[in-house]
Amino acid sequence: MSNLIATVLLAVSALAALYLYTNNKSQNAFQKPLLKLPLISDLHSSPIEKPLINWSAWSKQHGPITVPKLFGIVPIVVLNSYEAVTELFSRRSQWYSNRPTSVSMEMITGAAPGCSRFTLMHDYDDHLKLHHRILSPSLGAPAAAKFQPLMELEAKQLLFDLATTLRKSTDGSTITTKTIYPLLERTQSSVILALHYGLRIPKFEEPLLHEVIAIQAKVTHLAANPQLPDLVPFLRYLPAFISPWQKYADKLYASQVDLYMRLFRHGKGAPGWNATKQAITTASKHAPVDSPVSDLDLAFTLATSIQGGMETSPRQLLWLFVAAMESPVVLTRAHEVLDQFVGRERLPRFSDRNNLVYVDAVAHELFRWRPISPGSIPRRADRTDEFDGVKIAKGVTIMANAWAIGRDEVVFDASLGDAQDFVPERWLRNGKLRGDLPLPVFGQGRRICQGKRVATDGTFMNIAHLLWAFDVEALEGEEVDPWEMRVVGFMTEPKPFKFRLKPRGKWVLDVVSKEWDSTEKGLEEVMGISHDVEK
Repeated sequence: MSNLIATVLLAVSALAALYLYTNNKSQNAFQKPLLKLPLISDLHSSPIEKPLINWSAWSKQHGPITVPKLFGIVPIVVLNSYEAVTELFSRRSQWYSNRPTSVSMEMITGAAPGCSRFTLMHDYDDHLKLHHRILSPSLGAPAAAKFQPLMELEAKQLLFDLATTLRKSTDGSTITTKTIYPLLERTQSSVILALHYGLRIPKFEEPLLHEVIAIQAKVTHLAANPQLPDLVPFLRYLPAFISPWQKYADKLYASQVDLYMRLFRHGKGAPGWNATKQAITTASKHAPVDSPVSDLDLAFTLATSIQGGMETSPRQLLWLFVAAMESPVVLTRAHEVLDQFVGRERLPRFSDRNNLVYVDAVAHELFRWRPISPGSIPRRADRTDEFDGVKIAKGVTIMANAWAIGRDEVVFDASLGDAQDFVPERWLRNGKLRGDLPLPVFGQGRRICQGKRVATDGTFMNIAHLLWAFDVEALEGEEVDPWEMRVVGFMTEPKPFKFRLKPRGKWVLDVVSKEWDSTEKGLEEVMGISHDVEK
């Protein structure tokens, strides 16, 4: 028996040593940058600098559902049509709502198998249903009256920050996406942290913001980069002194607990309404009497929105500038609409939204044209099944191809323009925004993103402000290729580029300065008082 134990320990040690040696030559094994999108890039063989250029052709070639093999070995079911994803993820959702096992994501949250403390990765069971119910009053339509004024505030600061930055440019308009990204990240981070914890981020240099970003980057990278325990699950049970994976997971878990509990305590004690207070009240109302929700579980549940919201929206907005240069007519039309219904003496508001249907269509088309997570978050088939003549094995990983679904010509009328083009008119019918078209980047069925309303509202407001204020122009000699992208975890962003972001006139700078100086910045006034918590 002792010989067997010694052999196992020796084998594990050899695996660990080999793994660390092959991954540590240049960087930390757990933080190497990705060159390709996880899973999908091994299927359609797109070049690294243009990681999605072949995917549309691959999707058409293989039809609505296909079962390719990753690395020629591991089968994975890919859904390429809206009908396929609707049938499986909505009509048959009871068998397609769990996630594939992710040992690493469980290890870094101190959780048992299938029970990651991040709701995004937790199996769809009674625990997850309860935590979805806990978040719902803060992220859905009932909370819109609280978070929309916050979004207006942060969009105003975004314009003020951009105007300040552009004044430092030699010509008052030339800027790079590397310069813009931190301003977009501050904007979205402040929305998310204020909404959840009553904590505004007035400047990008805030130390807490960078602490959140650093933790978030590690978690996202690990989610997109399976480690050896994900392939050999029994390794999760090894003690940290012989397991580099457990040692790293324990350290990251401790860092998360420290950060998320500090944020939780801040939200609990902050003046005014926020999602932490709402979650505490909702949990006490709906949790079983004999099994109350712990503060730590609530803290991780709230932090799931940090993971889902802070990283995605800034990268999504970078694609707006690419779209504006690809389709100048869209910018012209948006300016006409904004001038007609908002004018040039104030900034856009949510109360203008019914008149800014074209701007809303621009936001929806941006989600379709460049879905920030083009492969979506995988799911697991919990029974042997069949669709369209294709066998689906129990336990297989299944993913919705958000890129292909957004180009499904059965759903998106090809007569309105090529699926690869940016055409907001796809979303309009009789002067109103179409509600019958899918936004596949947010998922579907029981696992649809709970933050969809927050994301779509925030994107609309930021786009309305940016298009109201600026012209977007390419620089001579600076080619911007819409197919060139960088991979960050499961996400894509445009390859960095330089362009002109020109204020549409002096009136823009005057209005931005005036509105920012006069706007209310206190969160209790912006989002509501503590008594506004829904009972």
